[in-house]
Amino acid sequence: MTKWLSRIALLPLFVISLMADDWQFQSVFYDYELARDDGFGIHGTVVAPDGNVWVAMHGPIAGDTLFVDDGAGGIDTVSVRPVHVFTPAGAHASFSPIRFPGGDTLTYSGKGMCLDPDGNIIYATNKLYRFNSQTGEMMHSFDVASDDAGTMAALTAPSVDQDGNVYVSWVAGAAKPVVKVNADFGSQTTVSAAGINYNRATCVTPDANRIFLGSTWNGVGVTVLEANALGTAYDSVDTYGNVMVADTTSTGADTTVQVNLWVEALQWNLGVLWAGETDPAWSSHPLAGSWVGLNPNTGAIIDTLGIGQSVVPTDDASALAATGVTCNPRGIGSSADGLTLYVSDFSTNVIQVWTNADPVTVAIDEEGNAPIVAEGYALYQAYPNPFNPSTKIKYEVGRTGNAKMEIFNLKGQLVRTLVNEWHFNGEHEIVWNGRDNSGMRVPSGTYIYRLSSVDVNFSKRVTLLK
Repeated sequence: MTKWLSRIALLPLFVISLMADDWQFQSVFYDYELARDDGFGIHGTVVAPDGNVWVAMHGPIAGDTLFVDDGAGGIDTVSVRPVHVFTPAGAHASFSPIRFPGGDTLTYSGKGMCLDPDGNIIYATNKLYRFNSQTGEMMHSFDVASDDAGTMAALTAPSVDQDGNVYVSWVAGAAKPVVKVNADFGSQTTVSAAGINYNRATCVTPDANRIFLGSTWNGVGVTVLEANALGTAYDSVDTYGNVMVADTTSTGADTTVQVNLWVEALQWNLGVLWAGETDPAWSSHPLAGSWVGLNPNTGAIIDTLGIGQSVVPTDDASALAATGVTCNPRGIGSSADGLTLYVSDFSTNVIQVWTNADPVTVAIDEEGNAPIVAEGYALYQAYPNPFNPSTKIKYEVGRTGNAKMEIFNLKGQLVRTLVNEWHFNGEHEIVWNGRDNSGMRVPSGTYIYRLSSVDVNFSKRVTLLK
C-alpha cells in the first residue's frame, strides 16, 4: 500500500472488506447457442442504469450480413458486428441490434464497453463511440489514431475516469501508446509512450491516478501505471497477477512455481479490479478460465468467480455454462448495487448471472477527505479546506523517530517544509499559514501536503483561496 501512497498526488483511501461470501451462479441470462469458434464471440458487457444489458460482439454472427452494390453491377457482402441490447427480461430492446449508428456501419469487431459518469455507453472497435443508454442513439464517435500518420487499429476495452475522459490503448500494442480521449470526444492525448506490454484491456481508477493494462499473451499479467503530480503522464510502477501453482515437472510434491495471469479483460465492481483469466488450454494453472478479483492497492488476489474449464467446438457450451463453467472471460456487467454480475464469455457465448449478498469490496474515497491510514500512521484532511489565511493539518505517527511534513505545488516543487524532526508516536498537529520557505505568500491554488518517514509516505491536497 505504501508504494502507491508514496506518489505526490491526490490519493484515494482504499478499505478492504474481506469478511465476505462467495459468488453464487444463479442462471443463464442469454445464450447465443453457438459452438466455440475463435473467430467470433462476446467481447464485452455492461449494465446500463435502466437495467438493460449491453453486449459487444467480436466477429460476425449468422444473419448479420449487409449486401451492397459493388459498383460493377454485382453485389458485395459486408459482415456487420452489431451491438446487442437486452432488457432485464432477456429480450432485445426496441433499438437492438445497433448496426448503423449515425450512418456508420459497424463492420469492425467490438473490443469492449464501459459506462461513462452519465450512464451512457462507451464502445470500442478501431474507434470509439458513445451511445445514449436509453435510446441507443449514437452521441459521439472518435477516430483514435496510434501515431501522427493517423493509423487506426483494434483498440483495447476502454475505461472512463470520474470526469468522463476515456482511456484506451491497442490490442497487441506494445509499440503503441496509451491515450486519453477527452470527455467531449474532441481530442486525444498520449499519456504513456510505447514499450509497455499490454493488449486486451485498459482500466483507469476514478481519480485517474492509476491505469491498469491487462495483457493476455506471454503471461504478462496486469501492468500498473501511475500518474505524475499533474496527471499528464504515467510511468510503469508494478505488475500484478502472480500466482503460485504446483510444479508438475518436479518430483517434489510440494514444489511450486510462479505463474502470471493471462488477462483477457479488466473491469471494476465495488472497487475490486476484476481480471478475466484466459482459457485453461492456453494458460494452465488453477485460476485459468475464471475471474480473479485483485486488490488495486497491492495486486493481491482477494476474490474469484467462475469454474474455469476449457471448451472445444464439440462440447455443449450451453450445458457447461449452465453449470457455472467459465472459459474465456470478456465482460462483467454490474447491477447498480454491485451484488449481481452479468458475466460474459467469449468461448461459450453465454451471459451468466452471478450474485453475492456480501461480496468483497474495496471502498474508494474519491473526494480525498477521509484519512489515509497504514502502519499506525495517519494523515487527515487539512481543515479548513479551502482556507485563507491558514489551515491545520492533523497527523499521527506510528513509531518514534523522524517524520517530515512538506508542502508541494502541482508541479511537484517543494514550497514549504513545515516540520522535519524527531516525533514521539501518537497524534500531532501543525498549521500552514500559506507561506513558502522564504516567508512569501504563495499564490492561490491547490497544494499537496505530504507526511513522510522511514515507514510511509502519505499525500493529500488542500486549496488556498484569496
